[in-house]
Order: sequence, then structure tokens, then C-alpha cells
Amino acid sequence: MIALKSSIEGKMSIYGDALKLFNAEGMDLGGGWEYDHGTFDSILYKRNETTIYLRVPFKVLQGELDGNNAVIQFGTPFLIKHVMNIGLDEEESATMTVTGLEQFQAPEDPDAPIDRKEEFAADAGKKLDRIVDDVTFATV
Repeated sequence: MIALKSSIEGKMSIYGDALKLFNAEGMDLGGGWEYDHGTFDSILYKRNETTIYLRVPFKVLQGELDGNNAVIQFGTPFLIKHVMNIGLDEEESATMTVTGLEQFQAPEDPDAPIDRKEEFAADAGKKLDRIVDDVTFATV
């Protein structure tokens, strides 16, 4: 994981407004969100089993994340490299589930070192700068 310096850190926004801007930059709400926090995620690079993500974490200060009017505060953006596990799990083999063959496996390395980190950090910084230039920041 590589933490990125960005002026978005610590800023607050209305969730619905931020979502539109992040979506316009190709970033989506990450799948692990809860009512009190989440991340905006973007794939910066994908090749074979390797994916490099830009993640912008945030916490909810007022309201709940299922409402567009929730007030959120951004944390420190970061890059993360995920290496997918290809093939059968050695210990569990191919286990059967009620619906058929189990399709989900733990990643080979969920936080692998990132090659070309300067290049990816520069790309992420440009994307974040465009968002910061457009987002309307809230005050609580």
C-alpha cells in the first residue's frame, strides 16, 4: 500500500455530490462500504491476475451512507496492488457448495509491492486534483 498526499484529505462533502464527481472520473463506491464509512475505488492498471487500485477512504459525519445528503470526510488516498489467486486452493481443493463449485478464493497477495509506483501515483494525483477542483466542500 502506498499512501498519497492529496488536498482532498480531511475535506468534507455531501455524499451525493461527491459520488457524481467520482463516477465522472471512473471511480465507484467500493463494495466494502458500511453506513458509517466507505471508499471510492478506481482501477488504474489491470493485467492478467494483477490489479492496481486507487482508493479514497471516507467516513460519514452526518446521516448514513445510503442517503445522498450524508456528510462525508475524506481520509488519506492510497494505491494498493491486488494479485488474484489463479488455480485451485491447495489446502481446500475444489470444494463444492450448494450452488456448485466455490468461485471465491483468498488473493495470492492482497497488498503486493507496486512496481512503477511513481507513474501510478502521478496518474492518481491527476485524477484526485480534477475531483478536488470540482467538488463542493461542506462545512459541519
